[in-house]
Amino acid sequence: MSEVDVSAESAVPAPGQRPGRVLAEARDSRKQTVAEIAQQLKLSTTQIEALEADDYARLPGPVFVRGFVRNYARLMELDGEALVARLSLPSDPLAAGAALPHSHNIPFPDGRGPRWPIYAAAIVVLAAIVVLFEFMYSNTPASVDTVPAPQPDAAQPAMTTNPQDIPPAAPVQLPAAEPSASAATGPAAEPVATVSVPAKRAGIAEVQMVFDRQSWVEVRDRDDRIVFSQLNPAGAVQHVQGQAPLNVVIGNASGVRVTYNGKLVDLAPHTRVEVARLTLD
Repeated sequence: MSEVDVSAESAVPAPGQRPGRVLAEARDSRKQTVAEIAQQLKLSTTQIEALEADDYARLPGPVFVRGFVRNYARLMELDGEALVARLSLPSDPLAAGAALPHSHNIPFPDGRGPRWPIYAAAIVVLAAIVVLFEFMYSNTPASVDTVPAPQPDAAQPAMTTNPQDIPPAAPVQLPAAEPSASAATGPAAEPVATVSVPAKRAGIAEVQMVFDRQSWVEVRDRDDRIVFSQLNPAGAVQHVQGQAPLNVVIGNASGVRVTYNGKLVDLAPHTRVEVARLTLD
């Protein structure tokens, strides 16, 4: 390969092979193409060809040439400083006091393998934890203590049930609970504890709930239909009927007394963080 005279002021080449020839032979021995080297060094194929031809006039300048040679030599596992010492470059007009760009080493694989799979796995685990948390608590009603109870100026509705399952109700007078301060001021207010209890049909299960504290309740029948779902103020009494088994969710469970088909139900074994979940059959 012929040498190219890049400048009249070029330094005299050092003895031995020219750096470009050394780099080209190293590339050939590895059976790599100019395009592959250019991609690895983030250079153009024209710049790689100029380096291998020692045609430095086609490159940006002496400072860049030295950096290119060092990185190319490092990729080929050669002594970069020894090759830089063999360079025949024109005098550098920027050497006197000008700020020169630094050559940045290009990272090559060190044999220890990439670390991104570890980070990706950690992100996947964290995402799974968040999704699991949302799944577990998305259906749990918020603490009903934080929900302002409605202040009726008339009597509370007796109950909310599926009209297809409930026959006409026979009114029953229960002992009246102590009226709240807001209810006492309303001229038309009636005791909240006055409810209408439907006549129980054969084969239909019945749940009675007495609320000592405000509580949100949902009841589903054997077909997973919602037959009762509402926020109940303290002092309310609700009777719910439906086809058993009945799936029941009760908030503020410690403040609710439940009777199923005339038998008192202990909510404590079914309660977690003040929410009771149980199946009545």
